[in-house]
Parts: sequence; C-alpha cells; structure tokens
Amino acid sequence: MVGNLLIHGGPILTMNPAQPDAEAIGIVQGKIVAVGALADVKAELGTRYETIDLQGRMATPGLYDAHAHIFGTGVAAGEIEVNADRVSSIAEIAALVKERAANTPTGAWIVAQGYDQENLAEKRHPNRHDLDAVAPDHPVIVMRTCHHIMAVNSLALKLAGIDANTPDPDDGTIDRDEHGEPTGVLREKVMNWVRDAQPKMTDDEVLDAIITGGNIWRSYGVTSVADAGPGVPFGQAFAAFQRAHDGGTLPVRVYAMMLINDTLDELIELGMSTGFGDAWLRMGNAKLYTDGSIGGRTARMGYPYQDEESNIGLWMEEPEVMKAKMIRAHRAGFQQGHHAIGDAAIWLLLDAYEEMQRDYPVKDFRPRIEHSSILTEEMLDRIQKIGAVPIPGTTFLYDMRPVYLANLGAERVRYAYAMNTFRQRGIVAAASTDSPVSLVNPMIGIQMMMTRRDRNGDEIFPEECISLEDAIRAYTWNGAYASHSEHEKGSLEVGKLGDVTVFETDLRSVDPLSLKDVRADHTIADGKVVYSRT
Repeated sequence: MVGNLLIHGGPILTMNPAQPDAEAIGIVQGKIVAVGALADVKAELGTRYETIDLQGRMATPGLYDAHAHIFGTGVAAGEIEVNADRVSSIAEIAALVKERAANTPTGAWIVAQGYDQENLAEKRHPNRHDLDAVAPDHPVIVMRTCHHIMAVNSLALKLAGIDANTPDPDDGTIDRDEHGEPTGVLREKVMNWVRDAQPKMTDDEVLDAIITGGNIWRSYGVTSVADAGPGVPFGQAFAAFQRAHDGGTLPVRVYAMMLINDTLDELIELGMSTGFGDAWLRMGNAKLYTDGSIGGRTARMGYPYQDEESNIGLWMEEPEVMKAKMIRAHRAGFQQGHHAIGDAAIWLLLDAYEEMQRDYPVKDFRPRIEHSSILTEEMLDRIQKIGAVPIPGTTFLYDMRPVYLANLGAERVRYAYAMNTFRQRGIVAAASTDSPVSLVNPMIGIQMMMTRRDRNGDEIFPEECISLEDAIRAYTWNGAYASHSEHEKGSLEVGKLGDVTVFETDLRSVDPLSLKDVRADHTIADGKVVYSRT
C-alpha cells in the first residue's frame, strides 16, 4: 500500500529526546503511526505494508537544508564547475571555458561557477584578459563560490554597458586597473547589470531548473529545503514551485523565502504571509540582503578587512531604510530572516528584531539570521535573549577557511558557525549549504561540524566540534524549528510526516573525517521511497 511502510533492522535516530532511538518505525498513509519495538510497530501497522530492512544501516529523519537555492542549483548543474575539487589555477578555468566555447554557438553565454581565489595558484580572481584569450566571441561569466563576485570577459562588459566611464553604485563595485579600465571583476549589485543582459528564462525553463535542483537534494537524503531566493522574480519562481506541486513533480518540501524588494507590496495586497501553503510548499520568511560576503570583502564589518584599512564592506541599502522594510514585513505577518554575514550587518538585524518585537510583539517570534557568520560574545548574548535562530553555512569553513583567515584573521572568526557554542547556550542553529555556493552534500556539513577541519585537513577552533547526534539534529529538527514546522517534521514521532533518510551504513562506525563520502541509500517522503541509490 502506497505510503504504508515498516523500517527496521538497524539504528534509527529519532531526534526525539524522549525516545532517542528505536528498533522500528511504522508509517501509514504518509504519517508515522508507531515508533519503538519491532513487535509493537508491526501490531500497529496491520498486514498491508512494504518493508525496508536496514541490515545495519542508519535511518534518521529526512534531512532539512535550512538555506539554499533550488533554482540556482538546477541551473548550475548545466554550467561549468570550477570549484576547488576540479581546478587549482586560472589556467585550468580558462581551459574549461575554451572547451565549452568550442561547442557553444557564437554569441551564446558561457557560465562557470565555484572558484575561490585563495585556492588558485595565482591567488587572484580571473580577469577579462584571461577570458578574452579563450572565448572572445562568447560573453563569459565565471562566478566566485560566494556568488557575490563574478569575473567576466570584455564582451560581457560591453553587453552590460560597463566601461571606464561607468561609476560604481553605492551597493557594488567595478574593479579597475591602473588606467581606470574595468578588469572584469564585478562585486555585488553590479553583477545584476550583467545578469540583465542575459536572455530571460521562460517559465518552463524555470520549472525544469527547480525540478533538476530538487532532485539533486533528493539524491543526498534531503527531503526539505528552505529556498533562499530564486535568481528570477519571486512570482515566477513561486508559480513554478506551484506547477511542480500541482503536477506531483516537486522533489522536496519547500519553505520559500520572500524577497522584500521583489514582492512584499503584492503579497500584502493579497493578504499572504508566512505559513501560506501546505506541507509541500509553504510561504517562508521575508528576506533582505543587508551586506555581501567575506570572500568578496563586501560583508559589512565593524572594523576594516586585513591590509585594507579603508574597506569595511558594503551595505546593500541604507541601514535605516532596510530596518524600516523589515519592520513593515514583520507587521504584515512575515517571519524575519535576512542575509547578514558581517558583524555590523548582524548587529543591525538584532537592533531591528528588538525594536519590532518591542513595538509590534508577536507570539513565538523566532527571527532568523541567514548565515550569521561573524559573531562576538555580546552578539551571542543578544541572540540568546531575543530567541533568534542562526542559519549557519555549515560547509562554508570546509570550503573557505583560508579566505576567511586571510581577510579577517583568526580572532575575528572565533565564533564563525560556532555550533558547540550555540548548543551550550541553548540557541537553535539550523544547518545549511547555501547551494550552489557550496555543494548540496549534507555529509560535508556534518563532517565539518564534527571535526572543524577544512578540505585540506586544517583545523579551526576545534572547541566548536559537536557530536554526530547534534550534527544530525542541526540538519533535521533544528531546520524544522527554524521554519515553524517542528510539529510536523524534523523528528521521527507518532503523528509526524513519514520523511526518512536511510544511509548506506551506520554513521557511528565511520571515521568522522570520511563522513563526506557516505551516501544516502533511500530518501523517503510521506512514507514513499522517492529516491534509491543504484
């Protein structure tokens, strides 16, 4: 019977403190009906059900990526991958672009994603000269891993209308050479000028990208994703999510963040706010970008970046303007959850959260801090008092530890993604990848939370290591809590959704430094197996 399932035969971590593990679980018509001893679960199921014998493998609640970009991940699947696992120099990036150009019609766009200059032999960003040499007849974009910097060639600059006479906007910069000419390296909102020059995606293309991206998460055992903004207008993306939902092709449960500057007025007029929807597609928190990224030296800091005394990063808008927009969204019934990486940006959020809850209090406030990267003890005190929910990029240090240290120094990153400190203080922090910024694979994040070692094996503040059980909790119940949905998912308890991840082994038997290589054997949603590893 579809949705009726017995799972037994291996360790089952429930994430329910009252019953941390179980011998078996039973699911009927998509909901969990029994958790406990095998005989008791069988008695509750009756006679008509399918069975998964774990044979010693571990099962957990369905994993929840608390901040990522489904559409962007689907699009990136068709673009050139230039992360540190694939390239180690600008020459290698150029070779991949040249190869793609040879098989791409003249004038068509070429996009690559994922480089980090600190992992390149040249220790710099690619520039227009590097790209012009291999693809002069195609507009080219090479996106840094943080997605707050891109390198483009001369044709892309021309199509975007950027030249030596183009002034920098307040919320972005154009890198220039000694003659004032653009180098091809663009930061923050200037990148939108290039994106605006690209062909607009059709509704069907957006739908295909969402399904492609969602299926990638499924293959890693992820059943829920908080979608942090599409890269196309929110209305177009939400309509595509709805089409996939109605057609039964939405691969993961979606908590769709609303971009304030895109759609707030229309949603207020319609009377829609956080919570609208159902267990598969739900309107999520309101979001603003307050600052940039550490890798791009655009995250807004209280003190200058290393060796750059005039640079404290960027505000995306004037702070009081952003605060007023957040408060308006709060009054309209939206949960708050804004991009804030630098300590000054996070401080702004905390000021706004305190003000809105003082003047317009709501029950069960739970404001989010998307990324929540650079913290101090005083800020941790405020987060704890407010009841804010950090959404740390739990794979960021795995990918980008060297650039964090190069740009800020060790002392200022002491509490970056500090999962043990959050745990000790009773702060609920939900794990995320921010894919396509980092890879979708949740096991990289779990490994990083347990070991605090980056891709090169280098350690950073090991006192922030947490246990396997706490890392899985960050990827399950904490994500559900961050989206006000812990009543229906995030743990394996009677009455909750039948979402389960089955790994290929017992994770407790794996060297923590090898966890990133562990795969999901089955992804189960509503009691149905929606992915099985071949």
